[in-house]
Amino acid sequence: MKNAIKIIVSGLDNAGKTSILTALDKKYNFQQEIMELKPTIRVQYHQTEFLGNLCFFWDMGGQKIYRKHYRKNQDAYFDGTDLLVYVIDIQDKERFETSLSYLDVILQYFMSNEMDIPIIVSFHKYDPELRTIDEIHDSINELREFITENYSTFKILFQQTSIYDIISIIHLISYGLSIFDEKFFELSLLVEDYLVNRLDATSLILFDQNGIIISEFYRELIDPEIYIELLESIKEHLFLLKRMQEEDYNSDYNFFDLENKLLSYLHKIKIRNNPYYISIVLEEKFKEKLLDKFSDLVEDISKILDAILP
Repeated sequence: MKNAIKIIVSGLDNAGKTSILTALDKKYNFQQEIMELKPTIRVQYHQTEFLGNLCFFWDMGGQKIYRKHYRKNQDAYFDGTDLLVYVIDIQDKERFETSLSYLDVILQYFMSNEMDIPIIVSFHKYDPELRTIDEIHDSINELREFITENYSTFKILFQQTSIYDIISIIHLISYGLSIFDEKFFELSLLVEDYLVNRLDATSLILFDQNGIIISEFYRELIDPEIYIELLESIKEHLFLLKRMQEEDYNSDYNFFDLENKLLSYLHKIKIRNNPYYISIVLEEKFKEKLLDKFSDLVEDISKILDAILP
């Protein structure tokens, strides 16, 4: 029987909540759709599946009139929450105080009802051109420090996200969903062991059919030029994964040559008739080692995934 996970996606209006969910769903060619989004009226519901669990995203409109409504009817909206994703527009400094006050309303409800809810705070609109601006980093650090000090009883993860960086969106949701099964820790250790000790790979990522990262590990020291190629390869795998789903494409994605003598590879496996994808980037000289160990990797990952699935 599938479990149901209720995920509240909250924050002020124009923080980018619906944009995050749109980017997560589309993976590519979503920018124009985001530009045409209208403010969310009260609550919109999105559904996806993650490792056999039904995930219901409550995209809560952040306009003042709706925030007042949620506050008056807190049980109807916040009861039964399994995960809170709280989105703060890092470019909207004038409304930081308002956003923190609204976050406090939600967390006070959780505390008064003894709900130990994991929380992800997304510092959103952390766009590429802003990442070298000291003022942005100062704001992130100040917000992180304030939230950590005032809500120390909660497990809080902080993320920087941007719709212009699809990987940051994937990570935002992936980290939140991975807390629901301790087997994820075992899977993480397995992925790390293969990458470091058996394959000498640069990156090893396991995606589900929706492009959500189940587990990942990267080589500790990566040359900046290689890092750029790595990110582009992962994005390419996300795009291809989505296309494979849409076109019911069943073949593997063969080795693809990147710059700096790197290769990328995307392999589809099935567990209980559900597709999962192993994404690997490695130096060309380690290709034979990958081919030698790959069947073992698939078998070990399959065993853990089968144990995680309900």
